[in-house]
Amino acid sequence: MDRKHGDNKRVKITTGPFLVPSEIGSELQGGRENDRVVIILKNPTNKRLQAKVKISVALQPGGTSRGGTTVFRNLREREINLGTFVVQPNSVTRIERNITGAFGLGNSERNAVLRVTAKGDFKVSRRSSQPVSGLLEISVVGGSVFNPSEPGLEQGDPVTFFRFKDFILVDKKHDHDD
Repeated sequence: MDRKHGDNKRVKITTGPFLVPSEIGSELQGGRENDRVVIILKNPTNKRLQAKVKISVALQPGGTSRGGTTVFRNLREREINLGTFVVQPNSVTRIERNITGAFGLGNSERNAVLRVTAKGDFKVSRRSSQPVSGLLEISVVGGSVFNPSEPGLEQGDPVTFFRFKDFILVDKKHDHDD
């Protein structure tokens, strides 16, 4: 049995934490900086569906490595509400967020740990707790852009790619979001 649109509570899913490397590839191979994260919401239904999307950021720690193992404890995480998006039937919404500092403005989010969370009209299997198709679908990818005013990515970073099936259900006990 699946949780469906119309339940009293919306379903909350997340990528879990992931590191966005400073750049794609190595400098010796002409690596490019990761400048943007793109979140895609797809509505394959004939109904209007919605989701509230947030991104959490834990900035790169200061300091230097001390030997073979370095641990950075208790890095503060900042949650950014990207908004609530109504996705019309049989359409796609793209949410594109530039990585702060990538273009010389603000505190740098380069080499930061991100987490994308969405709460909305998602369908999750009660048996497996995995997202299943039938309502909203979501994916995330990061990468580089040449011109920050142009949409999309020129080069995607595969370590930042989260397919719809890679998202996990947020446990109701730990869901303190309204």
